[in-house]
Amino acid sequence: MKNLYLLLITSLIFVCASAQTEQFSYPDAFYFVKEIPLNGLTERPFHIDITVKENPADSLSKPRIYAVQVRKGKEDIIGKSMIYATVTNGDWKTYSIDGITEKDATRIWFYTAVNGNGEFYFDKLQYSIADATGTLQEQDVSNQSFEDKKILNGYFINTQPSKDLQVFLSPVACDGKQSVQVISAHQKPAGVRGLVRN
Repeated sequence: MKNLYLLLITSLIFVCASAQTEQFSYPDAFYFVKEIPLNGLTERPFHIDITVKENPADSLSKPRIYAVQVRKGKEDIIGKSMIYATVTNGDWKTYSIDGITEKDATRIWFYTAVNGNGEFYFDKLQYSIADATGTLQEQDVSNQSFEDKKILNGYFINTQPSKDLQVFLSPVACDGKQSVQVISAHQKPAGVRGLVRN
């Protein structure tokens, strides 16, 4: 009987520990993608930042920000190249990605997603890549502070706004005069997947 209790306690500890390393997956997550051409600048360090103001509706909802590198093919993703952003604290959080461009990569796809419910503002996308001396040099990115009148001009988006997902240009901004505001409601988690760092 003592062994049975020990087994139950050990199982409970394992289940609780496992629950802390998982996150919920939302099937209706909204994302937008910036394609960054590498123009032959391979095997060099790069850095990407985006600034986010978050008002999640619950503890499960948050932005998911990551980058992958792609070869010449339409969707020829380099599997080992996925990097999740690290994040700083503050009213406006900075999500950052640091990596090295792959030898056969032609571009970087920078994904920004709203996973769950709440109100999120996105502003000030910055991209730098090392020059021949290894020094990071900031590069021009079209519509990097979302100042264009057309929402998410120059970005690929996965879905159109609906009554439960609204995307606006907002005067609340960290840089420039406006940001992209995403309001998501009534999204329900569909399952559990492994932990994502941000």
